[in-house]
Amino acid sequence: MLHPPSATRHEVAAKREAISAPGIEKAPCDAAARLAHLQDILAISQEITGLGCTILNLTDGKVSWSAQQYRNLGLQDGAVEPSIAALVERIHPDERELLLDAFERCVLSGTSFALELRTPWQDGSSHVLRVCGHRVAGDSYERTWFACATVDITEQRRLHDQLLQARCDLEHAQEIAHLGTWVADVHTGIVETSSPEAYRIFSMHQDSLPIRLDDLNRRIHPDDLARVVAARDRAFSVPGERYNCQYRVVHGEDDVRHVHSLADVTTDAAGRPQRMVGVIQDITEIRRAQQEIQRLAFFDDTTGLPNRVAMRKRLATLLGDGGPAMPLALLIVELPYFRQINLTLGHVNADTLLRDVARRIAGLLDTDAHLSRTGNAQFSVILQGRQAQDAARIASIIAGAFETTFAIAGVQYDIGATVGTAVAPLHARELTELLRKADVAVYQARQNGLNCMVYSPAEDPYDPARLALLGQFRNAISDGQIELYCQPKVSMTTGAVLGAEALVRWRHPERGMVPPSEFVPLIESSELIHALTRHMLQESVRQAQAWRREGLSLPIAVNLSTRNLTGGGLADDLQALLADCGGTPDWIGLEITESSLIVNPGASIAELNTLSRLGFQLYIDDFGTGYSSLNYLTMLPVNVIKIDHGFTSNMLSDKRAAAIVKATIDLAHDLGMAVVAEGTASREIWDALLAFGCDEAQGYYVAPPLPAREFAQWVRMHEMQLPTADTRPRLLT
Repeated sequence: MLHPPSATRHEVAAKREAISAPGIEKAPCDAAARLAHLQDILAISQEITGLGCTILNLTDGKVSWSAQQYRNLGLQDGAVEPSIAALVERIHPDERELLLDAFERCVLSGTSFALELRTPWQDGSSHVLRVCGHRVAGDSYERTWFACATVDITEQRRLHDQLLQARCDLEHAQEIAHLGTWVADVHTGIVETSSPEAYRIFSMHQDSLPIRLDDLNRRIHPDDLARVVAARDRAFSVPGERYNCQYRVVHGEDDVRHVHSLADVTTDAAGRPQRMVGVIQDITEIRRAQQEIQRLAFFDDTTGLPNRVAMRKRLATLLGDGGPAMPLALLIVELPYFRQINLTLGHVNADTLLRDVARRIAGLLDTDAHLSRTGNAQFSVILQGRQAQDAARIASIIAGAFETTFAIAGVQYDIGATVGTAVAPLHARELTELLRKADVAVYQARQNGLNCMVYSPAEDPYDPARLALLGQFRNAISDGQIELYCQPKVSMTTGAVLGAEALVRWRHPERGMVPPSEFVPLIESSELIHALTRHMLQESVRQAQAWRREGLSLPIAVNLSTRNLTGGGLADDLQALLADCGGTPDWIGLEITESSLIVNPGASIAELNTLSRLGFQLYIDDFGTGYSSLNYLTMLPVNVIKIDHGFTSNMLSDKRAAAIVKATIDLAHDLGMAVVAEGTASREIWDALLAFGCDEAQGYYVAPPLPAREFAQWVRMHEMQLPTADTRPRLLT
């Protein structure tokens, strides 16, 4: 009979020594030695393999545990009396009933079992045992033994759980990324994959085995298949070539998925391709997101037309290096009354209007014209080739299309449109300059009351070179580049010099004398006008003082801008300047234009009244070119009206201009004002003005603008040549 499995190696060795002691018969001794040797091997094997066992003698109910069984249960050898109950007690409470049921079935019916059960050890650690049971019967199949073996599989279970978790994480990550893995055999064409995403991407079931490349090809969009096969063959035939391809997979009639597949080819020792190992990703959502980003970046939400970014990109592509796309034309269409409609009818109706405008313009263009919405109330059209050569006519057609009203919220509205056109290479070869000139054209058209206009350099006051002058002007005054010129005003009845108008001249160190028309409009639109006006007033006061030292008491008139009148402090500055030189207000006259009163008439009139009360003589310059002349004449403390040279220079050839000149002179006299005629350029004009009763003349027939330092000498020479009182004045030309 075998010793109980609980025997230790020390016990086996002791029994071996007892068997070999003198006086023992040899045969039993040999059997006992062999038995002890087997038991020793068994104990060592259990310790090495971690296999513990429990033996239940079904005849007498005796139970024995091996030493390894104690260790598997977290116990010291012999710590408890071996029993089935003690074994069950070591199992986690939630799983004891499961083990007892398995014991019972095995003992009663011989049903073997194998379970994985949790076993909490006394040291607080938790282990997992694989528990197997088997009933051992004798030759007569009587119940003899019940054997229960255990092995600690905690580490294997931990690794298994980690592997399972890693696989779940991988599948989850693949699901998130819509990424599947696959392997294709070069020779058989069979594709292997355990990735659920790979099955989903190709709309296949995991039981559809084997999968071949041909099966996948049938699911690729027909238009993409040749490109996919070519990329695959190239990867097989070119060493180191990676298979990299984007294509479409057809799931159903209305379900097309975009995928991106990457793979490398593995080779055998001879370098022959064996397998292709790769990944496939469903990038449908990425493509949709990219398309949405593309739409947001390059298209207008309201009209669906390309936006300003897309227009500039298109224009840049066509312009290129000024090559084959030439000529081309850029038309800018602006809706001048859109803001009022937006504020009056609301954004919803305004958006409806914009869509109607887009449709109306698009209906007038050929298919190769590029229409875009480039601003809140602005559309742009790019024309090429022959259409570009016909741009002026097309612009006129577009402008004319807005002569028909638009229905908004059930009401017909006339919204109008202004179109500006610039052509490349005629006006510009570069993108930014072409855009600028088209903008200038539409702005000038609007300013001139036209519905369309082609860019003209002569009508462009915004040349970049002029803007550069604006920057240089900041230092021009302090550097002494700004000079005072004076143009005399004479009496038409006596020829005597009555005063002068102060004119600004810029002697540029590089460009020479810069015409006032190039820089004064820019200065007037900026805060630099205050510095210029202050400089001109200072120089005029000093010049008036210098003339008086020479015995020449003449007033000098200085032009004022709108900003000067509305900026405040002009009267105080003038008084301070005169006080420094000991001067009086009769030294300085002040000229204002009609248009300067329009911006802020209340503030302008208030300032003029203050200046008039102080004793300054006030002039209305360029009379007849403004918008509210008669309205303001009754409100202004004006002493003199200056007729604009545009009327005087044309009065001999244009009866209407002559009538305006005569009417202005009569009106001024009726209001108690004197009249100065600018632009008196010839003897004939002088005679006509004299016949109309004009008071003073200013122009090239009298004298051109003179440097201030030369003015006094000219006056003295002029006075020496004045005729007697009974003859008509003859002037120096």
